[in-house]
Amino acid sequence: MNLVEYIIEKFDGVVLEDNQWTVDGSKGNRYIVEWDPYQRNYSCNCLGYTYRKKCRHITQISESFRNQLRGRAGDRKAR
Repeated sequence: MNLVEYIIEKFDGVVLEDNQWTVDGSKGNRYIVEWDPYQRNYSCNCLGYTYRKKCRHITQISESFRNQLRGRAGDRKAR
């Protein structure tokens, strides 16, 4: 399973285009999380991000990437 398939399965999200995902919120709303490779940060269209520049949707996506990459690094060390 590649990283994109893992994210889709984990969050019921859909990859819209490169660096952009939809994530289901806790109350059934759908939010768009986007990675800006030039500024190296995430953004989301939820109210939490609008007011605080942080939200759980971004946290979920970024943590899933980190965990996936840590797993790959662990495989390399075991070899």
